[in-house]
Amino acid sequence: MITNLLLHNFKSHKKTDLKFSNLTVLTGINSAGKSSVIQSLLLLRQSHQKGRLEIGLDLNSPLCDLGKGNDVLFRFADSNIITFSISTEEERTYELHFDVKEKVLFNTFIPVQEGTSISPELFQLPLFTSNFQYLSALRWASRSLYPMDTYAVENEHQLSLAYGQGELVAHFLEYNGRRSEYAICDTTVLHPSFAGDNSLLAQTIAWEREISPRVNIKAEKKADQVSIEYGFEGVGNNLPLTNLRSENIGFGISYSLSVIVALLSARPGALLLIENPEAHLHPCGQAKLAELIALVSQTGVQVVIETHSDHIFNGIRRAIKNNMVDVDHVAIHYFKHGNENHTEAVEIGIEKNGRVKNYEEGLFDQFDKDLDELLGL
Repeated sequence: MITNLLLHNFKSHKKTDLKFSNLTVLTGINSAGKSSVIQSLLLLRQSHQKGRLEIGLDLNSPLCDLGKGNDVLFRFADSNIITFSISTEEERTYELHFDVKEKVLFNTFIPVQEGTSISPELFQLPLFTSNFQYLSALRWASRSLYPMDTYAVENEHQLSLAYGQGELVAHFLEYNGRRSEYAICDTTVLHPSFAGDNSLLAQTIAWEREISPRVNIKAEKKADQVSIEYGFEGVGNNLPLTNLRSENIGFGISYSLSVIVALLSARPGALLLIENPEAHLHPCGQAKLAELIALVSQTGVQVVIETHSDHIFNGIRRAIKNNMVDVDHVAIHYFKHGNENHTEAVEIGIEKNGRVKNYEEGLFDQFDKDLDELLGL
């Protein structure tokens, strides 16, 4: 598990030192450097996937596209060296230095600093293995047909091929939905309404019903693609609705599908990077998703989320208060613009009762501000 990440001279990060935990939450104002934290990890993974990390940093595809050297070097840097430092629970620290020399300012590949060596042990971290999922804010949704990729799903256990789009979620659910190796074994994550069926498919449906009650999901192979169809159980004497196209149901149901599948299918030791899990969900659905995120993070899975949702934030606080998650296993960082045109990250402390120790201006306080104005306070 990653316990600390330091970014130096990377994009808006002059020098940002972040504590990571079982559940790490990145929040704050727009364009303050939250996504850059996730991108730093994606750059390392995609460079390793291409077999290039030991010689340099590949800035583009298949996980993120950041442009050229001058796009990622901190604009007011005191040197041309970008540094990523990763510490782990084994008390190992891996420092990676990349040299944005003048001749590579407009290149898409940044070589390692001369004299830098990368320990092979680094590549044993989940960040570099198949025990990893990344879901971006731009996920596939509201589609009836999804692509297939047998090797990516069956061998690499991935939900995405490129840019964290979750485009393989239908194939993943069709193939693994009833397989015993993906059965949910940790009872803390089992949804009580489906406690008798711990299959990935059943538990996915159960948690999706927290977003839209009575919903059903069916994934089925069709030639070289996989279809996703939805339905709703009947109530009383009403017949159930079946065979509904994704385009004809609420957008949030299909948009959250890859997030729920990623959380439920994660094995102990896995690393999940998820951007805006709350997107397109009703506040109640966001709160229940926060509960699932918190529960999964206590099963040996490391979850890193970027969020703008007060319902996700408060849902995690409630999980702490209700002893669903150990407060010492949660790290929350609020990002804002510093006084010197660089990112400033403030760690937000939470008490065991869920109360915030140190409120920052802008930390999910807009509701209170609006209410004060409406009440004339």
